[in-house]
Amino acid sequence: MDRLIINGLVVTEAGPVEADIGITGGKVSALFARGTAGAAAEVIEADGLIVMPGAIDMHTHFTGSHDQPVKELRDGTIGAAVGGVTTVVEMPHSAPPATSVQNFNRKRALLDASVAVDFALWAGLDGDNLDELAGLDAAGAIAFKAFLTSGDPAGDAPDEKGLPQIRDGFLLDAMREIERFDGLIGIHAENHDLLVAAKAKLLAAGRHDIRAHAEAGPEIAEIEAVGRVLALARESGVRCHVVHVSSAKAAVLISAAKLDVRASFETCPHYLVLDEEDLVRIGANARCGPPLRPRATVDALWAEVLAGKVDALASDHCPYLPAQKRSGDSSIWEAGMGLTGVETLGPIFFSEAVNKRGLGLGEFARMTASGPAKLMGLYPQKGAIRIGADADLALYDPAAEWIVSGVLFHGLAPWSAFEGLACCGRVVHTLVRGISVQIDGHRKVEPGFGQFVTRMRQN
Repeated sequence: MDRLIINGLVVTEAGPVEADIGITGGKVSALFARGTAGAAAEVIEADGLIVMPGAIDMHTHFTGSHDQPVKELRDGTIGAAVGGVTTVVEMPHSAPPATSVQNFNRKRALLDASVAVDFALWAGLDGDNLDELAGLDAAGAIAFKAFLTSGDPAGDAPDEKGLPQIRDGFLLDAMREIERFDGLIGIHAENHDLLVAAKAKLLAAGRHDIRAHAEAGPEIAEIEAVGRVLALARESGVRCHVVHVSSAKAAVLISAAKLDVRASFETCPHYLVLDEEDLVRIGANARCGPPLRPRATVDALWAEVLAGKVDALASDHCPYLPAQKRSGDSSIWEAGMGLTGVETLGPIFFSEAVNKRGLGLGEFARMTASGPAKLMGLYPQKGAIRIGADADLALYDPAAEWIVSGVLFHGLAPWSAFEGLACCGRVVHTLVRGISVQIDGHRKVEPGFGQFVTRMRQN
């Protein structure tokens, strides 16, 4: 054996078990009763630690928030490992966006040379690339992203890195094409017209304050769009995933539709920890889309989590430079739209869900690892601690107390909407394919260590 992790509480698909993990050739090669393993070249002591499958963050924007993608990928993906993330699934936003095979391959080469953890790539829909979709799938696109809204009132892409609003006719055609090769479409589901109308009223009233952002993203815009997406997915038969769900009512719609729609959804820690009053308190650093919701909505979304209804947890990591956020101090409309989150993804959810609310360790592993792996077609290579799987592991100290401090983050975005949040439980050691990537926040691999992965095809 190359490595042996001893004395940890190992969270397998069957539940937590006291076991030692053997690692050979980057794979989990054995699960031993404690103290029964043979010799290994390296022994990692995990006494008092919980050994989780590494998280798969299926929603990151490392290359879409600013113009320094190489540095952000090199350093920010170490931050991912600090957050217990061993695979990032990067969205298509970049200059240019990954909406063609040529652009997709260019983006893959950028990540191949830079990232510290394994990675997969979304491709994007731009309203005019139906003929590219099969080629993108063959090139390794793990899924396809569509926006039902845009920051541009006319529905155009908001900038050179972004994607436009996709109209319903093209969306249905794309769903049918993606279903043809059993691909996955991911939808940012908000009603564009409702958002544009709400913001126009606020601007006409001279509103530039922080709460105006919440009022510009009414929950009904999300609920309506989710209903429409489900109808089109039912018609086309496509596998459909709704990203960053903030509305419990929308979550209930998706769960109910699973009887006859191949639907899934994710939520994010910020929709479970922060609320609209936090947005007002924090300011521009808490501007995201959809916006943070009232506390009653947050509590209702927690009920869905604790009932086992949520398919996956994702960060929607948007590492804007501090200046891009500070632009919103005088007018909230100028602040970058999105939050940092990959470095706090696992630890904050562990603190809030496991330690504070009693979520089972198996459910934590499902939402952060095996659930995303199955949705993305990466299971059983990734997403679970099982013999033959990649040895992607996150070792948690469940009793470690810490305070969120953005200045300690890796990458170009040393800020957090969770600033000052007291947490219990953090990742102290992360391995990708059996190799230590970070220990206590310190880098252990060079940029480019991460490998490209894509979905496993069904014969």
